[in-house]
Amino acid sequence: MHECADLGIKYVWMHRSFGKGSVSDAATDYGRKHGITVIDGGCPLMFEPTADGTHKVMRFIFTMTGKVPRTCEAPTVTAGS
Repeated sequence: MHECADLGIKYVWMHRSFGKGSVSDAATDYGRKHGITVIDGGCPLMFEPTADGTHKVMRFIFTMTGKVPRTCEAPTVTAGS
């Protein structure tokens, strides 16, 4: 996430399927504090219109069990960061 902030990347999606995946609470907080919109969970393929059946089922199950974020928090940039 530090490198993303240094490069000016404004959107980051941290993959999560089974287990924690690439999601890190510390990285999520850091990114949001540095102006990055962070989606912290799920798999981008689950949201593709042409997703295969497995990804569509995973999206349904993970959404119902709370493993896919229902909202995407805006960055929380503070003065001096």
